[in-house]
Amino acid sequence: MAARPEIDQGNFTFDDSRISWGPFPYVENAEFALSDFDEERRVIDVLFKFAANKKITVHTHIQQTNMLVVQGELRMYETDGSIKEIRHAGQYFRGKKDDTHSEGGGPEGAIVFYSVRVDERDELFDILDDKEQVIATIKIGDVRSMWEAKNGALGI
Repeated sequence: MAARPEIDQGNFTFDDSRISWGPFPYVENAEFALSDFDEERRVIDVLFKFAANKKITVHTHIQQTNMLVVQGELRMYETDGSIKEIRHAGQYFRGKKDDTHSEGGGPEGAIVFYSVRVDERDELFDILDDKEQVIATIKIGDVRSMWEAKNGALGI
């Protein structure tokens, strides 16, 4: 077996300057960039950039959502606002369906890659108000519209 090459373990940072960030419906304190939408395979890949020390809207992941913390620290919150878990850059997590929580960036903010694996249902996320009542549901058709708008803007 070949020896593992030495890699400089310097302080790497993720350069997001070439990413076109924008708002995500009903979500404050974060921006997103839709990376890929494969409707046939029902996979959605997206990056979120979370503001430092701010929480986003409480929501429920209806679908399997896997994540990789690319930069910073992602703080996961219970619906009562207490910290559930802190996830650091380089950590990968396989999310659970029907998981209700909030999340947000740590002291330096966070950039997180999400891969959503959509089952036969078209619903992706429920957005909740402060009484944990559903105020909106993000569906696969909403993402399709975002994807078409992005590709139209790129002239693809």
